[in-house]
Amino acid sequence: MAIDPTLRDALSAVTPASLARALTRAGIKAFSPRGLTARGGSAIGPAYTLRMIPARNDAAGDLAAAIDAVPEGAVLVIDAAGSGLALPFGAIVAARLAQRGVAGLITDGALPDPTGLPVWSAQEAGSETLALVGAQERVSCGGAAIHPGDIVVCGSGGIVALPADLAERVAMEAVEQQRLDLWIQREAERGENLASLLPPDAAALARFEAETKPA
Repeated sequence: MAIDPTLRDALSAVTPASLARALTRAGIKAFSPRGLTARGGSAIGPAYTLRMIPARNDAAGDLAAAIDAVPEGAVLVIDAAGSGLALPFGAIVAARLAQRGVAGLITDGALPDPTGLPVWSAQEAGSETLALVGAQERVSCGGAAIHPGDIVVCGSGGIVALPADLAERVAMEAVEQQRLDLWIQREAERGENLASLLPPDAAALARFEAETKPA
């Protein structure tokens, strides 16, 4: 599930918050899981989804097979029904995903002390556990809708999922907006009048283009 290197570079150059703003400007509500604790750095990749619910005595799906089906480079998104319950065999699952080259794991279940894999998870952990009930379905995680194949960008500043068909456009817009934001900050530090910078008027935009265009 590799993504285009140019797209990856663009996504790496901006924050999840910048991408969320660009997605909103494109007329799409930002898909940003919230209330999850980040551990282990950043991750970018296509979403591969699993759905889990609190376990009963009924037969559940084959978790081992589902984990081994997650492709290299994917970001695994596990919908735990917002339960905060512990993922079964959490440390073992995280170690296996890391060994398989999975980019990261997002879940609204709990995953205690994962190692070797960037993780965003809930902190609660009840005495019950979870059972697998679906794979590669549209899911809800941390209050956000995630579809299989969405391009997920995760960092210390948050998480955003981009519809695959909009990812390149949103990434380029976010890169340009971040360039503009940095230029505006520099102008403000030089003492320029904020009235012409927030938002930038036509004269400010013209100066921005003139000063930042490639030589």
